[in-house]
Amino acid sequence: MTINSNENIDDPESNVPNKVAIESNLPLTPIDIESQKDMESGRYHKIQSLQKWFASRPTPAVRLAILASVYPGEIDPDHLLQLMQIGPKEIDSDISSYVQGKFAEKRTSGTVDDHYGYPNPNTQSPTQAEIENLHAELAEGWGGKVPTVLDPTAGRGVIPFEAIRYGLPAKANELNPVPSIIIRAVLEYAPEVGSIEPDISEWCNKIHDKAKSNIKSYYPTKEKDRQILNSACSYIIRCDSCGGSIPLTKKWWLNKTSKGGDAIKPKYIDGEVEYKHVKVEDVSDNKYDPNDGPVKGGSAECPHCGVPTEEETIQEKLKQGEFEYTVYGVNYESVDGEQSFRAGEDIDIQGIEKAEERINSDFELLTFLSEPIEASSRINDPRNYGMEEWRDIFTPRQLVVHYEYLKAYEHFKSEIKTRYETKKAEAILTVLSFIATRSINFNSRLTQWYDKKGTGSNMFAENNFALKKMFVDNNLAAPRRGYKKCSSHVIESYEDLASYETFADAETTCQDAATLTNKWDYESIDVAVVDPPYYSSVMYAELADVFYVIQKEYLEDIHSDLFESKLTNKDDEAVANQSRFDDIAQGEESKEQLADDFYEQKMEDIFSEIFELLTEGGIMTVMFTHRDMDAWDTLTTALINSGFKITATHPIKTEKSDRISMRGNASADSSIFLVGRKRSHNSDEKATLWEDVKDQISYVAKQRAKEILDSGYNISKTDTAISAYGPTLQKYAEEYPVVNKKGDEIRPREALSEARKAVTSVLAERYLDTEGVDELDPLTRWYVLAWLVYENDTFPYDEGRQLGVAAGIDIDKIKRSTKIWGKSRGDIQIKNHNDRVQDIVLLRNESADNPSSRKYPVNPTDTRFTYTIDTIHALLHVYEREGPRFAWEWMRERGLKSDDAFEIALTALLEVLPSKTEMHSTLLDIISGETGEYLNINTSHIDMSGADRQTELGDHQ
Repeated sequence: MTINSNENIDDPESNVPNKVAIESNLPLTPIDIESQKDMESGRYHKIQSLQKWFASRPTPAVRLAILASVYPGEIDPDHLLQLMQIGPKEIDSDISSYVQGKFAEKRTSGTVDDHYGYPNPNTQSPTQAEIENLHAELAEGWGGKVPTVLDPTAGRGVIPFEAIRYGLPAKANELNPVPSIIIRAVLEYAPEVGSIEPDISEWCNKIHDKAKSNIKSYYPTKEKDRQILNSACSYIIRCDSCGGSIPLTKKWWLNKTSKGGDAIKPKYIDGEVEYKHVKVEDVSDNKYDPNDGPVKGGSAECPHCGVPTEEETIQEKLKQGEFEYTVYGVNYESVDGEQSFRAGEDIDIQGIEKAEERINSDFELLTFLSEPIEASSRINDPRNYGMEEWRDIFTPRQLVVHYEYLKAYEHFKSEIKTRYETKKAEAILTVLSFIATRSINFNSRLTQWYDKKGTGSNMFAENNFALKKMFVDNNLAAPRRGYKKCSSHVIESYEDLASYETFADAETTCQDAATLTNKWDYESIDVAVVDPPYYSSVMYAELADVFYVIQKEYLEDIHSDLFESKLTNKDDEAVANQSRFDDIAQGEESKEQLADDFYEQKMEDIFSEIFELLTEGGIMTVMFTHRDMDAWDTLTTALINSGFKITATHPIKTEKSDRISMRGNASADSSIFLVGRKRSHNSDEKATLWEDVKDQISYVAKQRAKEILDSGYNISKTDTAISAYGPTLQKYAEEYPVVNKKGDEIRPREALSEARKAVTSVLAERYLDTEGVDELDPLTRWYVLAWLVYENDTFPYDEGRQLGVAAGIDIDKIKRSTKIWGKSRGDIQIKNHNDRVQDIVLLRNESADNPSSRKYPVNPTDTRFTYTIDTIHALLHVYEREGPRFAWEWMRERGLKSDDAFEIALTALLEVLPSKTEMHSTLLDIISGETGEYLNINTSHIDMSGADRQTELGDHQ
């Protein structure tokens, strides 16, 4: 499934292979399966669990990118999989079939590893013999040497760490200090210092014991034999109408189970609220619903007078400090170790109040984590809720607790430095700081109470700082989610990493990736493996500041070079952050365009630097995942402008599939590996006419889509389209520069748009038995294709817009007049008949207010409709509102029996709509019974099981 380049490297005497394995066919399916296994809880790379960072590739995909980029010539699939530690040792042939066979088998018992018959590959390092054989093979193609691998945007360092596990010298750079600390632990301390047990556990215990005694008084209890584990907290604001207390809770669950669970039953008396703990299965009050809290949507209804407080008012009250903390539930442990729940009481608030008194009287605490918050609306700026400094994201008790653990660490720091040699002392102190950042992640006002587990989630369950109206307060002195639990997790991760044998060294640096020639020599790198920043998906530096400020407190004297600034470097970060241009955009230059331009220029600068560092003919493999075409457009333009040609592409699953969730179906699960080589300086770059290459691009995209569908490769329809981006961009790069007849530049976006149109036609041909969909009006065709491709009513805006181009309609221009779609959190949500059709009963009733034609553009009393989808939506409404007999007459009056477009659209919708939707059910009723006899539609040639049938064909269950 790779389009290969047959060109040789320009310099015939180059010590670079003419071809490497990644420029040939690869066994993608078993690697895809391993990547999916790798993303299951507890199976991912130990670097990921050492400390929180954002976005990481599964280990199998990383190993593939490294090994296939350095291996000269083509590689036998079994040899590659064996090197990647995939498959049982006793099997040495057709490992791909073995892995796929195990994937197809249902696991009935035991672990995943038991089922597959071999251990988790990322826990397995190659043997000394395998390394020696690999290096001999590499030397044959690389002029007698082992190639050096660069990762210029290394994040946590998974790519360079895996490189040195295979004996490949590595160079790693990362701009942000937070992951740079992880890199030092992974690439320096783990290989050089090795295990730091039992020493680190000794210091953990000492730190914990000292801090525990200092925070005990902040968690008072009525019963001396109970210990608070964590508390479910919220805010109380006052109703502007009656002055009553409004708890900002959406629901009252503490611990929700399949049989019921623990919840709070509020009691509202004289404008105040009291809490009572209940076992839901024991509640006999039919009026009580633990899912029914005062907060509904963004507003909160006063439980005393019923007057709602709107979202904007709630936000302003929180911003101005017009609130009180409330503890509505507590998870505690009794003396016999049993965990239970109770309602929040006054004594719980006393602990918070005592902490507040401490803060106001302790000078050192007054400045603890007082750095300003720098965040954008892109990640839910906490400043919108009055959190101006990083200390503000904690309750007074949380802040005091984190401070006491820092002071306990500081108390023992000098002793640690004295007892051990410098490198080991640094390793111990650095790993101890990871425990602090993990503790913060689980203990803040931005950490959601997670009722399905009866405890808190983590601050970055989503990559933003969204306010949590129901949050957790963890007692770090307690066992459940406390300091000791965090420490065992971190130490285990480090010790596992230290146990892995490495066969080469790595150099590290922390700087702008566009300046790496200041650090390393020109043409000193053979292979670059790049996992670039995710365009606009993750605002790394803004998110990292919360960890930076606490690690600065812990490590400023140990890693002084990483903590020279007040906060992280956001100016040099390669992301498309529109918020940075709020005050700059003017005229025709929108902030969106300025953000795109910045990202493109930044990536071009980084790729240009890689170009200079690579040996002549060197290899660059870029892993990229994004569903927004603008991201691909800017990245590809940057790659080409920096002097690279694309020699091969591969799709590989690198994101966790979620076929149940709505957003999972709309997301891109696959990455594209773009393989680039340095273009020769004398390359002929005569412009290619777009009209001459357009059909070729369409053909390439269609072939890739058909190839994937025919291969049985497990991939969603969305990802089928994205997988075609690779060969499309390769073809575009071969023809670059591309211009139209007027001489205007054609950007990659145009080629990708053509590819999406081509892939959509392949998908329609493959999955739709109904003929004639291409003959429908563009809006109806778009509606049908949207359900076909996304199998849901919600999907990314950019993809929906591109699908409109493929269908021949500008969806932005028809949005207001048709109301066929709306926006939901930045995504498109296509509408059904209930959202679009005026009420026929009200239309006939002269005394009733007529429904708004602006809000509901389809009038069911019309005899002709602009779009066929309007006809179908009107029929659905009439059938549900007036019944089959009326609907029969309604159809007869409009001659729908002989309307070919109507029949095509109706049968196509029966194919693409999920079978559980109301529309699918009603359409089935319409083609049955009396109305069905009238229409007399032959459906024997189609499968009417809806999108359930499609999902089975394409998903990775």
